[in-house]
Amino acid sequence: MRDRCTMPILNEQPARIRILALFFISMLAVMFVFELAKQLLNPAISLWESHLITILFTSIISGIIFFFSLRSLYREQQRTKDALIHQQEAEERLRQSKAQYRSFVESVEDSIYTVDIDLCYLLINARHLARHGLSPEAYVGKPYGDFHSKEETDHFRTQVHQVIAWKRSVQDEYEKDGNFYLRKLNPVIDPDDNEVIAVTVISSDITERKKSERDLEIINKKLSLMNEITRHDILNQLTALNSYLTLAEEHTHDLTVKKFLFRCEQVADVIQSQILFTRDYQNIGIESPQWQNVHATIQHARMSLKIPEVTVEETCSTIEIFADPLLEKVFYNLMDNALRYAGPSPVVQFRCRQEDHCLIISCEDNGPGIPTGEKKYLFKRGHGKNTGLGLFLIKEILAITDISIEETGLPGEGSRFAIRVPQNAFRIISQ
Repeated sequence: MRDRCTMPILNEQPARIRILALFFISMLAVMFVFELAKQLLNPAISLWESHLITILFTSIISGIIFFFSLRSLYREQQRTKDALIHQQEAEERLRQSKAQYRSFVESVEDSIYTVDIDLCYLLINARHLARHGLSPEAYVGKPYGDFHSKEETDHFRTQVHQVIAWKRSVQDEYEKDGNFYLRKLNPVIDPDDNEVIAVTVISSDITERKKSERDLEIINKKLSLMNEITRHDILNQLTALNSYLTLAEEHTHDLTVKKFLFRCEQVADVIQSQILFTRDYQNIGIESPQWQNVHATIQHARMSLKIPEVTVEETCSTIEIFADPLLEKVFYNLMDNALRYAGPSPVVQFRCRQEDHCLIISCEDNGPGIPTGEKKYLFKRGHGKNTGLGLFLIKEILAITDISIEETGLPGEGSRFAIRVPQNAFRIISQ
C-alpha cells in the first residue's frame, strides 16, 4: 500500500523537471530581449554594465520563482505525506476493527454467517462450520442452496427478500434433525446509499429451551386438570352445603339459629366467589392476546347482567384493542360494580377517545362515587365490600398487554374508570 501511495510523488518529478527546463529557456529568452532593449534604448551603456543589470534582474526574478516553486513542492509533499499517514492509521484501525469483530463472531456459541443478496456466503464463524463439519473453503462464495434442500432454500430466500424490502430484522424458529433453532436475519446497510447489501444470520440452538417449555406445558396441564377437578368437587360440596343450610333455616324457628345459618350462607357464597376467582385468575395469560372489538365485547359482557341502561359511545364500535381473551371479564366486572353500588336504577356509560397517542376507554356510572382515601387501595386483592377480587382481576387481565386502569371520578358524582391503552395495542377499523 505504501508503494502505491508514493507513486504519485515519483511520477510528478519528470513533469517538474520539464517545467523548470521550460522556465530556464524562457528566462534566457527574457534576458536576450532585455539585453536587446537596453542596447536600443541606451546605446551608450557599457557591456559590463548591461550584463550586470541583466544578471541582477534575472537572478532576483529567478530566486523569487524558485522560492515559490520549491515552497509549493514542499507543501504538496507534506500533504501527501500526511495523507499517507492518515491512510495508514485508518487501515490500522480497520484491521483492528476487523480483528475485534472476527474475535467476537468466533467467541459466541451461536452460528453466525453473512450472505449477499444472491444468497452466496460471505462470512462464516467457526461454530457454524463445526455444526456442519465443513471447512471455510467449502462454504465461502458458495450459494446457500448447495448445502440445503430446495424447500429450505426457498423459505430462506423469502426471508432474505423481506429483510431487503423492509430494511429490518426477520426472525423465525425451525426444526432440523430433531433440534430446534431460533434464526434472526439482520440487514447489512450501506451507509452511502442506505440500501441493504447483505444479510447477517444469527442462529441459536434452542433445543433445551424447547424441551423445558414442553415439560413446563405438561406440568401446567396437569396442575390445571387437578385444579379443575378440585374446584368442581368443592363447588358441588358448596351447592350441597347451601341446600342443607336453606333447609335448616326453614325448619327452625329460633331467631338466633336463623341468624347464624344466614351468616353461614354468606360465608359459603364468599367461598364460592373465591373459587370462581381462582378459575378466572388461572386462565389469565394462558391463551395468546388477540384483537377484540370494544363495542361487541361490552355488549356481550352485559348479557348476563340486569342493568337497565348501558350506553356505549358510537366511536367504540370502530376500535379494536389487543388484549387477553378475558377482556370481556373486565367490562363485566365494571358493570357488576355499578349494579352493586349505583342504586336501584344503575346507568353505565362507555366512551372512547384518543389522548397523547393512547386510547382512553372510560366507564362511568351514576352511583355515589368512591371516596378519595380508598382510591389507592381500589385495585388491591381483597379490598372492597364484596369479595374484593373483581377490580384486582381487572387490573391483572389488562396488564397482560400493558393496558392500565385508574379511577378518576369525583366523590358524590359517580365512579369513573379510565382504561389507558398504549398506541401499539389499539387500532381503528372500517365499518
